[in-house]
This record gives sequence, C-alpha cells and structure tokens, in this order.
Amino acid sequence: MSARFGLVLLAVLILPAYGWLNRHVWDQRAVVRSSTEAGYIIPSRFTRLMALEHKGILSDFQLLKTITFYGERTMHQQKLTEDDWRYIIAGLEAVTDLDPYFLDPYVLAEGVLAWDAGKVEDANRLLEKGRKHRVDDWQIPFFIGFNSFYFLEDYTKGAEYLMEASRLPGSPEFLTPLAARLGYYGGKAKTAIMFLRGVLTQTSDERLKLRLEKRLLALERADLIEEAVERFKSEKDRMPDNIKEVLEAGYLETLPVDPYGGEWVIMKFGRVFSTSKFVDHLPRKDD
Repeated sequence: MSARFGLVLLAVLILPAYGWLNRHVWDQRAVVRSSTEAGYIIPSRFTRLMALEHKGILSDFQLLKTITFYGERTMHQQKLTEDDWRYIIAGLEAVTDLDPYFLDPYVLAEGVLAWDAGKVEDANRLLEKGRKHRVDDWQIPFFIGFNSFYFLEDYTKGAEYLMEASRLPGSPEFLTPLAARLGYYGGKAKTAIMFLRGVLTQTSDERLKLRLEKRLLALERADLIEEAVERFKSEKDRMPDNIKEVLEAGYLETLPVDPYGGEWVIMKFGRVFSTSKFVDHLPRKDD
C-alpha cells in the first residue's frame, strides 16, 4: 500500500514539473524561432549539381525553409528588414531555379513580394521565369499583368499580359473584356479592337459573345471619335473644347452612343473616354 502511495505521490509531483518544463522549452524554442536571422542561400548553380536527380526534393525543402522563415516573422508580428526580404527573394530564386515548373513559389512571390513587401519588380522578375516554363498556365501572365496596371500603373503592359493570359486554356472569361478595356486606356485602342475581333471569331459561348460585342462596339465608337478629334486638331492646329464642337465642325456626321450609357469626354492629348468607363452599371432604386 505504501509503495503504491509513493508512486502516486511521485506522479503528483512530477507531472506538474513536466508540464512546466514542456511549456518552458516550447517558449524558449519560440524565442529561437522568432529571432532566427536570415541565412545564406547557396546559389542554385551549385545546388543543381549537388542535388543530382533530387532537384524536386531540394526545391520543396528550400520552399519550406522560406515559408517557415516568413511565417515565423509574421506570426510574431515582426517587421521584416531588407535583409529578410533579400533572403526570401533569394530563396524563391533558388526554388524556381531548381524547379522552374513549380507553381507554389510563383504564387508566394505574388502574394508576399508584390502585396506585402511592395517589391513588384522582384515579383514580376520571378513570374517571368514561370512564364517561360509554365507556358500553358494563364495565372502567370495574369499576375504580371495585374501587377503592371495595379501597382505600377502601366496600363499598356498590363493589357498585353492580360491579353496573353486570356488566350491560354482554362482562363476565366472576364479576362478578355478586361484586357481590351485596359488596352484602350493604355493608348492601344486599335490593338484592343483587333484583339476583340480575333477573340470573337473563336467564341462560341453566346452569353460571352454578347458581352464582347458590346465592349467592341464601345471601343470602335470611342476610336471613331478620337479620329475625328485628331482631324480637327490637325486642320485647326488646336484641340477642340468639347465633343459638340467636333460635331458642329462636321468632323462627325452624328455622335455615336456609348452602349454602356455614358457621355463621351475629350481628355488631354485627344484621348476620348466615356463617363461609363465601359462598365455596365446597375440601375438605381429611384430609376
């Protein structure tokens, strides 16, 4: 009886001590994890040789290291330094050098470098690598195009990449009208019109075809007005004050209607836009 009591007493004393020690060790490990410094990434020209036929495994391991490093910083709400970001970029470079077909590092580059770090050029450089290898993946040119027009405000480049993405298998149908719209805003009206005409010849979905035809009609009419404005400017050596002046001077027989219901506006350098921004607007409750 006394022996059993002794074991019970020992367990009562040891278990709390074990729990405290376990928590203490875990807390210490958390401190170590959160204070881990950005390390050195072995250049991929060496790791490719060392990995031999195991490049995929090494690529997975390096990506896990990079994600863990970023995750620990984020979990402990630590602001990443420039050295930290260089480590993450170098890690993603190494991963994609070892396995350029691996999608995850490109998605991570878009989500972390472009959005969290504001390092859009670095993200696009990595994505360009994916674009060369994942030639049938619409997501890669879509990411580059989005970064170009959203972060860098380069509408022309954004439109070109979105047009490329829209031609790839599996791409969502909204990419085509979006690319055409960006192309027009980027000063590539005729390119956007040709692009839409080409897409329409290959489109069998009637619902999508109606949307594309409407977008094409809007761009064609805007381009028609722009040409009239350009003739006015060339012959009178000045910009017209408004669309009405172009119409009254005879450079347009009639003013085409914006199919989206907007009003045409002449911007600087003779560009013509619509107040609708070529987007369908829901009717107001009081309409």
